[in-house]
Amino acid sequence: MSAIIEIGIFCILAITLGTLVIATLSAAPWVPLFKKDIRRMIKLAELKPRQLVYDLGCGDGRILIEAVKQCGVRAVGFELSIIPYLIAKIRVRLSGLHKMIDIRFQDFFSADLSAADAILCFLTPYAMKKLEPKINQELKTDACFLTYAFPLPNLKPQIKDKPDPKTITIFLYRGE
Repeated sequence: MSAIIEIGIFCILAITLGTLVIATLSAAPWVPLFKKDIRRMIKLAELKPRQLVYDLGCGDGRILIEAVKQCGVRAVGFELSIIPYLIAKIRVRLSGLHKMIDIRFQDFFSADLSAADAILCFLTPYAMKKLEPKINQELKTDACFLTYAFPLPNLKPQIKDKPDPKTITIFLYRGE
């Protein structure tokens, strides 16, 4: 019986670590943003009630929770790493905002992003390069795309927000 338990524990650890590695290699490791930077992103997005916001690689869901609290938006988060995904599901449930926020265990590269009014992300330069054609194709005309720290490699942002030398730049793009 103990061998079965050991195999089960090994499988759970392998799956957990596997999703962490896949998420890190395909998009980014989980690095939570500071609350002041989340507020800055939300302010730049100029979100309005009932708009639909996507967070690509949503981690623990903190950006979506804040966006819903501040602006009354509907929100969808995409996460591939099982631990942040589960934390996000729990945080959303505990916040009481589970009717407004949908956390999906899904690769955002395979998701249709065209319904979003705003798309937010904090991804690696490699992921930004891979994501750029998808954003070009799927970002609707009146939507915005905000990225923390790393810009899309070939598009010029409408806004580069860096209030002081100690803050990280947020890049804002608009659908054309």
